[in-house]
Amino acid sequence: MRPRILVNFASSIDGKINPAPEQRPPRFVMSRAREDLDRLVELRGRGDAILIGASNLRADNPDLAVTAGERARRRDAGQAEPLRIVVTSAGDGLSPEMKMFDPARGGPAVVAHAARMPAATRHLLGQAARLVELGEDAVDISRLLAWLIIDARVETVVCEGGGDLVARLFAARAVDELFLTVVPRVLGGVHAPTLAGGPGFDPDQIPDPQLGSLERVGDELFLRYDFTWS
Repeated sequence: MRPRILVNFASSIDGKINPAPEQRPPRFVMSRAREDLDRLVELRGRGDAILIGASNLRADNPDLAVTAGERARRRDAGQAEPLRIVVTSAGDGLSPEMKMFDPARGGPAVVAHAARMPAATRHLLGQAARLVELGEDAVDISRLLAWLIIDARVETVVCEGGGDLVARLFAARAVDELFLTVVPRVLGGVHAPTLAGGPGFDPDQIPDPQLGSLERVGDELFLRYDFTWS
């Protein structure tokens, strides 16, 4: 038993989701079109939780929030705002000043972490978020999925990367839909991150989705892939 998981990415045509770390400018946005941002916030509105890996949080510092209109709609309907969850092993580089921890911007913040998170980091982040320990050296994805649906009562999760977290979700056969914006840019770089990181998949474990939809807006393509796991 697990929640439904929707993954959202924008990628260059050479498969990169960000420039290589040593070449990345302070503020980098993959898509230069408003449509991609509009679809991002619309997708967030479908979630009971917004999930992100610590690497992407450090790189982009997103607020993981829904729009003001969606917040008002949920408030009027008596519905909770989406949880904002970061997955981290030890909390390195995370700070309560990050946007996802600001209660004025969105729903409750959660830090899913491993046992090796130092006490000082727990004290720091615990002032701005709920801490949930779900593993020893790294967050156990199976335990995370169980916590989401059983303890947090989350039915739909929107995951915004990064590649290592998404690779682990694929390995757990836990991704239901992938929303991919293909942007006409070539980033290059052997160390530039991709949609799915990690060690890669064994040949008989490679995820094989079906194309659910394709739209073109200007020079960008908006793809939706559906996954069916046996």
